Amino acid sequence: MDRKVCILLPRTGVYPGLGAMLAETFSGAGWQAAVCHQARIDVLDQDLLLLVGQCRNIDGLPKVLRQRQGKRPVTALWQLEPLPPAELSSEGERIGLRAAAFDWGRMPRTARRVLNLVVPFRTKLMRTGQRWLARPYSKRVILESGHQGWERYDVDHYVVALAEWRWISRARAGGWVDHYFASNRPRVQFLRSRGIQAETIPVGYHEGWGRDLQSNRDIDVLFLGNPGRDPRGVALQQLNEQLALRGRRFTLVRGAYGKSREQWLNRARIVLSLLRLPHDLAGMRVLLGMACGALVVSEHCNDTDAYRPGEHFVMANLNELPGVIDYYLAHEDERQKIARQGHRFVTQELTLSNMLRKMLQQIETTAPS
Repeated sequence: MDRKVCILLPRTGVYPGLGAMLAETFSGAGWQAAVCHQARIDVLDQDLLLLVGQCRNIDGLPKVLRQRQGKRPVTALWQLEPLPPAELSSEGERIGLRAAAFDWGRMPRTARRVLNLVVPFRTKLMRTGQRWLARPYSKRVILESGHQGWERYDVDHYVVALAEWRWISRARAGGWVDHYFASNRPRVQFLRSRGIQAETIPVGYHEGWGRDLQSNRDIDVLFLGNPGRDPRGVALQQLNEQLALRGRRFTLVRGAYGKSREQWLNRARIVLSLLRLPHDLAGMRVLLGMACGALVVSEHCNDTDAYRPGEHFVMANLNELPGVIDYYLAHEDERQKIARQGHRFVTQELTLSNMLRKMLQQIETTAPS
């Protein structure tokens, strides 16, 4: 009989599409696969439970995981969201965990009733509270050389990364997870620095991420995503101004998924990747750009994992990006050569099937954490 797997992941962003791709890939490997976005007790009626992405946003998941009997089903976490840098100090971790714990669901019921009067401003209220709690770390860390691994420190990114770590640390303490994986080395390095044995499994290519349609590429530079008002947003605005001075066309697209995203990426000669966290490569944006045949140009990152700069994509310091982009737009043969190599790498080597096979081998041969 086929082994059974449940893929449990959020229903927002890229996750529903990724769930469908994982189910198809598991089925091709002989598994009976189901995708779920809710923490129901029947997710435990499996041989393998694969938790993917922002598990902290799946309501009721801790309660369900506490009901596992005898470590069944085998449960694996695949961390696809950024984590703090491994250099984060114990004091920075303590303050960040406290700030991350300040959320609507954990507030006393009476306080929530009172604050319901300002429900339209709930998100702003929570962010203000988190910033206030993080202020002791914020004041110190920006004065330190290297910023404890943050390089460009932003309080919102700090809190979100610590919220991810808070959930994982609770999972470890509760024995909810047997095997830990993360999609790039910096995330694995952080987990290992905190005593968790984790392995690197990048997000692999599937046709659902997009294909090279051999379209006319009429956009010079494309950025997919919402830049916000953080340091990345400031850098993006400055880069846009520099490219305009060079006569290059820059296009920003928010909220594109599926076929719409594929069409945008196929119109781009260059796909730009700016890092939300400088210690953490924006792997999904790199994968999507390569899958659709564009040249990916990324801000410098200390660890690019499986991707090789100069062969699969181009990487440069932030202040060098306008000149680098202008160069490859003016040298079409060189742009196409690297774009082809990147496309070949993700579609033939860094495939979801290969990554899933690697994960299952690790689960079968490694003792639970």
